[in-house]
Amino acid sequence: MNLSNQQLLDIASKIAKKVGKTLAKKANGNVRTKSSEKHDIKLMEDEESETLIVNYLRKKSEIPILGEENHQETDFLDGKVWIVDPIDGTVNFSRGIPIASVSIALWENGQPLLGIVYDFNHDVLYSGIIGVGAFRNGKKMMVSQNQKKSDSILFTGKPILSQLDDSVIKQWFGYFEEFRKVRMIGSASLSLCFVASGNGDVYAEDHIQLWDFAAGITLVQAAGGAITFEKSNKNKFSYIVKATNGQIQF
Repeated sequence: MNLSNQQLLDIASKIAKKVGKTLAKKANGNVRTKSSEKHDIKLMEDEESETLIVNYLRKKSEIPILGEENHQETDFLDGKVWIVDPIDGTVNFSRGIPIASVSIALWENGQPLLGIVYDFNHDVLYSGIIGVGAFRNGKKMMVSQNQKKSDSILFTGKPILSQLDDSVIKQWFGYFEEFRKVRMIGSASLSLCFVASGNGDVYAEDHIQLWDFAAGITLVQAAGGAITFEKSNKNKFSYIVKATNGQIQF
């Protein structure tokens, strides 16, 4: 089955919107908790949504799938692989905070190729293909042209794998002082979409899981931004990630 990148993007977009519209009906915090930890929560809606996405992708393509919940079928560094986060912003979703998304990326040999992020609370679909462009509900989007940190917005967060010792806190506040504003919205994928669309300028996060950023970072690059990601020492899928508009050195 030899599908074009646009066909694969359309496949991912269709299932993301279908699953997202179902989640939007539950986005008032009326959810079912599977497990709860100090800094994280797992919902039955996570597993059910991922199963729907995985089954659809299997039906429509022969590409292996890496999912956050229960579907880790492949070494994502070898050939093409779908990377799925059924609900990015699960804690927000569980409390009825309308900042969450369905995130699906396609990477090839460890590098981003295409991605979609569906903000189901606001019916906004971000999509993009590297070398082609990035779009918000079909309208082309571009990164900002800000060149100074003092004019810029930094998006960041505290992944569940991070430890906040004094040195980390000092480093964080050093970053914060350099930027006009800092935003922590609880969804890496949407944070990256805001950088890709020019609403923000920089995203940085340490020890973040691959599925949390795979689609969003793809959109930043597709929109003309600059990205870096390198393995961290927490687990197989944890990374240190930075994405900018390409003008700001960070």
